[in-house]
Amino acid sequence: MCNRHASPCSPRRASQAPRRKEVKTVPSSEGKVQVTRRDFLRNIGAGVAGAALLCSCKGASQASGSAPTRVAQAPAVQPAPAEKVRAAIIRHSGILADESTPDPDAVLAALDAGVRHCFGTDDAPAAWRRVAGPDDVVAIKVNCISGLIYSTPEVSGAIAQRLIEVGVPPEKIIIWDRDSGELQRSRYRINRDGPGVRCYGTDGAYGDWVRHRSISVRLSRIIDEATVIINVPVLKNHGGAGVTLSMKNHYGSVANPGDLHANLCNPACAHLADLPAIRDKTRLIVCDATRGLCDQGPGGTPDRLWPARSLIVSTNMVAADVLGLEMIEAERARRGLVTIAPHAIHIATAASIGLGPNDRAQMDVLELDLS
Repeated sequence: MCNRHASPCSPRRASQAPRRKEVKTVPSSEGKVQVTRRDFLRNIGAGVAGAALLCSCKGASQASGSAPTRVAQAPAVQPAPAEKVRAAIIRHSGILADESTPDPDAVLAALDAGVRHCFGTDDAPAAWRRVAGPDDVVAIKVNCISGLIYSTPEVSGAIAQRLIEVGVPPEKIIIWDRDSGELQRSRYRINRDGPGVRCYGTDGAYGDWVRHRSISVRLSRIIDEATVIINVPVLKNHGGAGVTLSMKNHYGSVANPGDLHANLCNPACAHLADLPAIRDKTRLIVCDATRGLCDQGPGGTPDRLWPARSLIVSTNMVAADVLGLEMIEAERARRGLVTIAPHAIHIATAASIGLGPNDRAQMDVLELDLS
């Protein structure tokens, strides 16, 4: 019998444009779900320690009689400076248990550190309650298109764990990508309607055509059903767009990604991320940077992988992608490879339409090493 909190995402053994809608803070639930890591591990299979246990005034004067009265004007009120977008790069030397498998405890520690910073609190559960609550349906969008490097069950499972702990019912959490077969190849266990966290692909279930800015797409029905999106890309480069991070992760959310690759995926990639159904539901980005692919992406070859041992966390897709590009560029420079920044023009386009900052000066970035 499955435990109610068992996660099907558990690994198998194997290797200015429109104004942004205000994000509502979700109140905490009355009863906190208590789950031990050991019990959860039993439900998801040995070998991955706790994977699924595991984001302004102006004065006016009036004349009196023939002699105007001199009225002192109040100084102009300066508008408050815009709050900087928060993002974090959390490094942990122990986050990889081996060459390809993240350590669940290290993932949780890095994840909580990033989420606390992004929501401006030292209280991790309070931060997670601002991501989602009991009434939400949470779609955790992973990236499993490459058999070489993918969003790992350890990272997406850690997110699911934290959501469950703040009251989100496991059955209202969906870990998903475009195709169930690719999820299985990436060590996920499919669960469409059983107890626990759901995990499955869109598998051809797309909605009607939607036009936005320069693009026309059919979105996965999983996005239609969700009230909250948590974007979990993987750290890798792309031969056309330079990088494939949180914005381009949503190419796996539409029926026609092939239509969106012209001109280095620009402006299509930015316009897809700006689609209201995606933009307004996105609460958290957690880039799985436990490993990275610095060249020959999105497929890549093993010699182009490196152990980045990090998570990138933000509430903003553009900010997250800026940091991901920086990490890939640094590894390329270390290897003597040419810059790919000129290819990643969709990031600047996204900033130009108000999706987020592509300038570190407009970001509050925490870089923390938990080693």
